[in-house]
Amino acid sequence: VPDDPALLDGVLAGERGEVWSGVTVGHGESFADLYLWFAGFLPGFCKLAADEGTELAQERKSWFPFGVVRGDSFAYLSVRPALEGRGVEFGARAYGAHGGEAATAMVEQIQAWDERGGTEPGFEYWPTGSAPARFPDDVAVLQKTHGLVAITWPAC
Repeated sequence: VPDDPALLDGVLAGERGEVWSGVTVGHGESFADLYLWFAGFLPGFCKLAADEGTELAQERKSWFPFGVVRGDSFAYLSVRPALEGRGVEFGARAYGAHGGEAATAMVEQIQAWDERGGTEPGFEYWPTGSAPARFPDDVAVLQKTHGLVAITWPAC
């Protein structure tokens, strides 16, 4: 939940911006761990909901319910046709005064995820009180109720 959700009141009334990543996937290719990557490396990552009848809900076929909040602005994962109709390109659509910053942060993480080359993530669980003192910067660490989950993506 954003620190102050009221900062987002009326944000959809403004202009929408877009930033595209250059990262493409073919139809049927899995990108299931992209959301896990966001959860580990994208501060402000969240899940979005759009009420039926809204403009955002009407374009639901071109976006996914994952976003990033930056104060009074947000961006969300979106796709557009690519690969001569055989796939899509990932990008971010954004609203708010700092929407471009949010979209750029999301796109940078899409590109970082893509650079790891499709390797499967590895998981470790550290019960409370047993985790190492420090994790490397390239390890996603998620705080859970009774410990930490460390997620790594092996280098290609």
